[in-house]
Amino acid sequence: MTAILAGIRVFDMTLAAVGPWASKLLGQLGADVIKVEAPEPEMSHQIPPKVKGTGVLYISANFNKRQIVLDLKSEADKAKAYRLASHCDVFIQNMRTGAAEKLGFGYDDIVAVRPDVIYVTSTAYGRVGPMASDGGVDPLLQAFSGFTSVNGPEGSGPEEGGFEMFRHLAHLDITTSSNIVEAVLQALIHRERTGQGQHIEIEMVTAALALQHTKLAEFFATGTQPPPLGSASTITAPHQAFQCQDREWLTVGVTRDEEWPAFCRALQLDDLAHDPRYETNADRVAARTELASTLAARFATKPAAWWAHRLTQAGVANSRVQDFDTLRHHPQVTANQHLVEIETPHFGTLTVDQVPWDFSATPAGPVVAGGLQGEHSAQIRAELGLDDDANGAAP
Repeated sequence: MTAILAGIRVFDMTLAAVGPWASKLLGQLGADVIKVEAPEPEMSHQIPPKVKGTGVLYISANFNKRQIVLDLKSEADKAKAYRLASHCDVFIQNMRTGAAEKLGFGYDDIVAVRPDVIYVTSTAYGRVGPMASDGGVDPLLQAFSGFTSVNGPEGSGPEEGGFEMFRHLAHLDITTSSNIVEAVLQALIHRERTGQGQHIEIEMVTAALALQHTKLAEFFATGTQPPPLGSASTITAPHQAFQCQDREWLTVGVTRDEEWPAFCRALQLDDLAHDPRYETNADRVAARTELASTLAARFATKPAAWWAHRLTQAGVANSRVQDFDTLRHHPQVTANQHLVEIETPHFGTLTVDQVPWDFSATPAGPVVAGGLQGEHSAQIRAELGLDDDANGAAP
């Protein structure tokens, strides 16, 4: 069986996380992704922790790729890069606004050598406006986009210094990466139908706002800023984490009124099921603080595993709060191979996240570790004839 993007070639002029993760996903769908790097290693090589001298961010964001080194400030290598671009269906860059154009690799430059190219520009804040040239990293975008304003302990907020962010988890980075992949797939369909390529622009701010659409809907509907509530929800209750007798935390989510009686029976608090203060979800949200106090006292009387068993038997969604070491051995994770081990020539055995799609007819993956910087330079140059009359490929 052939992978869904077999035959599609990607010119990957990306760095850090957003662009590299997007092109990695395209590679896992079967595209031939060629990562073009300058002689000086990009920043992700050096970000700790490292495996045998290479940053894990660089390793994990560059699976399923081939690497070539080209000095785009050199006229000779620039000509080779143009020739490479002429063989590529997709071109992705996430440099600061104007940087690719300054190098001679903006959309107009690439479309001159590949008229039907799908060219992706990914920026932090957009290509126009007072912050257009600013660089962006995930924690800063969390702050700018309002993401941190709804995270933190209940009763806190930015003015009290109580806001929180997903610390360097790359949540907004990877969301933007996924948006890039979605856009490229749509553009490939459009090109197949019309023969036309196009320029795609994607900003981290836009991705961050899309991720927060439910919170934005709350705000625009009410005019009131959703407050930080710790692990609790502003729209359903009970829907939060509770500490149990063994000091383990258990998260529960009662999202439908039909679940409320079953939840109460599981906690052996049948009287609550008939309490008019908690009859509907709207009632429970209004009385959330009082209800949470009652439930917290109840959860504290038994271990997390005891409550998890009863809630599961009652059909109420719940989960223990797990660390990564517990997660990797969980029978649900192992049964579905959510994490897999791969053998690599340079980094030994790595445990990595599995390909996120399972197609019956056009399988993705498997996960294949990328190489070292420029490892495939000779192979790619020979395969695509980059050294043959290279100057003739310049626009």
